[in-house]
Amino acid sequence: MPNTFAHIVFFTWPLVVLWLLIKYPTKKALFLAVTLCILFLPANYEIDLPGFPPLGREALTSISLILFLFLLGKKLRVFPLGMTQKLIIGHAIVILLSASTNIEPVLIGGKLLPGITIYDGFSNLSRLLLGIAPFFIGRYFFSDLKDTELMFKLFVVIGLLYSLPMLLEVRISPQLHRIFYGYHPSEFVQQIRGDSFRPTVFLGHGLPLAFWLSTCIIAALALYKNKVRYTFLSSAVVVLYLMGILILTNTWSALVYSVFGGILILRFSASKQIKWSLLIGAFVLIYPIAKTTGVFPDKEIISNVREFSMERAQSLEVRFLNENIVLEHAMKKPFFGWSGWGRNRIYDSYGKDITVTDGRWLIEISLNGIGGFIFYYAVLLTPLYLATKNIRYIEDTKEKVYFSALAIILAVGIADSVPNTGMGPMHLLFAGALLGQSEFLKKQSKSSSEKSRRT
Repeated sequence: MPNTFAHIVFFTWPLVVLWLLIKYPTKKALFLAVTLCILFLPANYEIDLPGFPPLGREALTSISLILFLFLLGKKLRVFPLGMTQKLIIGHAIVILLSASTNIEPVLIGGKLLPGITIYDGFSNLSRLLLGIAPFFIGRYFFSDLKDTELMFKLFVVIGLLYSLPMLLEVRISPQLHRIFYGYHPSEFVQQIRGDSFRPTVFLGHGLPLAFWLSTCIIAALALYKNKVRYTFLSSAVVVLYLMGILILTNTWSALVYSVFGGILILRFSASKQIKWSLLIGAFVLIYPIAKTTGVFPDKEIISNVREFSMERAQSLEVRFLNENIVLEHAMKKPFFGWSGWGRNRIYDSYGKDITVTDGRWLIEISLNGIGGFIFYYAVLLTPLYLATKNIRYIEDTKEKVYFSALAIILAVGIADSVPNTGMGPMHLLFAGALLGQSEFLKKQSKSSSEKSRRT
């Protein structure tokens, strides 16, 4: 159970957001609010207010930012309609259709689950809108190509500071969240790796923290390529130090993301980096499509992995089995899914939940069906597609490096959404910035062409 300090930190956070917006320039304040909320607020903590969906730290930050931006006269503009807004509206319609097709109670295993009401449908819709708010913040406030260097500098400095409690937890085990907030937000055994520990600090789990740090390294690599110095350490030392911390987290997927980002940034041109990012982002979706259609070679892969590691093979087998069970249930309502109240999960004869939905793609298909899956990933792929079309309008070499690094970060986020949850608020902010900058480049090019025709 959360202690008193957890309650105090959570309920005073809106005041901190307001202080940031008053104290710092808007862009800096927005980035700090979106980033710090996931790094320091209690994880898996929600309040359930009448008339509102359950509010966690991300939703609380989104509401606070939208409210205070409005009160300070800095409105967040979402319109005019573009491709991305239309896709989000499509996603919203699917969520409402999912609710309207799940009004009947159902018995799953040994658990009777209630039907979805109109209130539940709009509650799910508000979750979507609050969750996507950092995306629109990034699109509107960080549409200038020069904004990315500011974000990356702040990001890496925060990463350097956050590495200190990470190192502490590598040594003493993940205890900081329990010490400060009175509870472990995830199973402690999941953070044990051999004779060492995977740090979690306040993110709640070692996997998202390692993923966050790998993204930080990609930003540091972009600053290194542009020869930007922002601490008393050289940019090369910063990259090597952060890589060392990432290795200590014992998370191979995050290490692969960092190496992948490093190869692209250091060995390929900016245009090729974005093309590879779009290709990777689209390619990883082959896995959920293959799983959904039943053509993925589960058994063959497990058999091959077993030759190298029995433990890894057993882990894969459990993951594949769980995905197959959830997908089989999801395909009973293939188009719009099972909506909320845990109707997308599987229960044993005693009513105990026996499923684990790790991948974001699996969550989306089971909750909102194939329709929700398509719209969710279409929104994320659109900035990558527009980036490939508009990078040719960037003349400054340094700006190209930052622009392509944003594309790599988005591609990595999409890739991580297959085995894990992928896109958090900070990554959505980066994705929105990539979209806003792509739209700005297109608009600028169109304006230049019109002026040329007049003259």
